[in-house]
Amino acid sequence: MMKTNIFILSLLCIGLNAKAQQNHLSREDYRHKVETYSQVLKQQHLKYVASVENRKIAMTGFLPQIDITAEGTANLNHLDMWHSEKGQYRPYTYQALATLGQPLYMGGALLAQKDIAKADEQLDKLSIELTLDQIHYQSDAVYWNASAAFAMLTSAKQFEEIVNQQYTIIQDRFNDGAISRTDLLMISTRKKEAELQFIKARQNYTLALQKLNILMGAKPDAQVDSLCEISVSCPAVQLMGLSEVLGRRADYASTDISIAKSEAQRKAALSKYNPQVSMFLASGWDTGTTYMGQEIPHTPVAGLSVNIPIFRWGARFKTNRQQKAYIGIQKLQQSYISDGILEELSAATTKLTETEEQVKTAKENMSLAEENLDLVTFSYNEGKASMVDVLSAQLSWTQAQTNLINAYLASKMAVAEYRKVISE
Repeated sequence: MMKTNIFILSLLCIGLNAKAQQNHLSREDYRHKVETYSQVLKQQHLKYVASVENRKIAMTGFLPQIDITAEGTANLNHLDMWHSEKGQYRPYTYQALATLGQPLYMGGALLAQKDIAKADEQLDKLSIELTLDQIHYQSDAVYWNASAAFAMLTSAKQFEEIVNQQYTIIQDRFNDGAISRTDLLMISTRKKEAELQFIKARQNYTLALQKLNILMGAKPDAQVDSLCEISVSCPAVQLMGLSEVLGRRADYASTDISIAKSEAQRKAALSKYNPQVSMFLASGWDTGTTYMGQEIPHTPVAGLSVNIPIFRWGARFKTNRQQKAYIGIQKLQQSYISDGILEELSAATTKLTETEEQVKTAKENMSLAEENLDLVTFSYNEGKASMVDVLSAQLSWTQAQTNLINAYLASKMAVAEYRKVISE
């Protein structure tokens, strides 16, 4: 009877899956669609682009700079002397100057700023990897939850068909006066419970599909291609040790860069206490403070600027200690993240093992529940079992089916979590 019910359910599901069988949405395809649509990932890419430009801006600090300045004044009380004779006061002045400047040594500030900008660029690049890991895990979780919801819906439909078939038999027997009304009421109650279970499963599946669509940028009610069955076997994952995982994790790699950035920030903070040397070449015209109408010569000027800090009340040493404290914080953060990754790896590895055992036990339990339901149903139809036995067997069957689907889902999520931990 169980095989007959399964065959009937398969026929009922053909209508749901006919189009889906032609267009299959694999986990990898869905992951790619989510990654393509993700607004968070696009933000991270733009942030990285900005950091690349910031590094390029920092590099311009080493290059010569050219500035042009111009200024003019007019004395409004003596505008009548605007065109006075040469050698006499004129009520205006002006100057125009082009300056070529070149920093020679800025106390290490330029090198430090370049290193800081480079570290920010690397950190933003690693942030993209972290975001990808999160997106991949989220997409896998949504995908497998939708697949599990469909399996629950299929199971609920199958359970409803099993109960309906038994209800038909009991209804006929009651009409023939072969059984009491008590049995009919009991199976009628179970029939309504099966209907309610199917309605809830249909609701959960609809919500899961809506979430699936929204995450990849589609309309909530868009047609969804068939998904991988929750019972499908996933490719085996490669178990890794902590040292291998640390080499793959972007958040751990970012700690090394953060330490280097803190060191560059220390140098930048100390640079203002170091000597600074720059040179410039200027050329232009200047009437002077008071203009007497003389010819304005073109005047080229070359200059060298030197600044040597002498006494700052120990500010340099205090700044150095302060920045070293910040570096120490980053080093402790690295150790903290390493411990967190070890905890995640241990938990993920344990879940892989335990969920495999759960699936194995759930399969065995499902086989027993199916056999039990077949035997009890047959015995009842032969008058050798009570309706209570049938209802109990039906309940055991649907619970076993639910436990098996949940075990499959837990197994899929354990794999997804492990892949996230190893940044696969």
